[in-house]
Amino acid sequence: MSQESHGPGPVTIIVNTRPHHWDSKEISFEQVVELAYPGQPGTGEDTFTVRYSRGHDGHGSGSLTAGHSVRAKEGMVFDVYRTSRS
Repeated sequence: MSQESHGPGPVTIIVNTRPHHWDSKEISFEQVVELAYPGQPGTGEDTFTVRYSRGHDGHGSGSLTAGHSVRAKEGMVFDVYRTSRS
């Protein structure tokens, strides 16, 4: 996870109600999913939905999709939902 740093130190983001320190300028869909479900890789039957709020100006809230990232901000909130087809 070596991306450009914010500056003076990490920010705290909230993923599924749990705080995480994040020291990169951006966070990707895949990184958010890993924070939400550590060590639990999805299968072909799993679908993940990532929604965020309290983001930067103009992008205060929205959805994050696979292969994309968003600028991390102090206090930013991510909600990750895992759905499995049966």
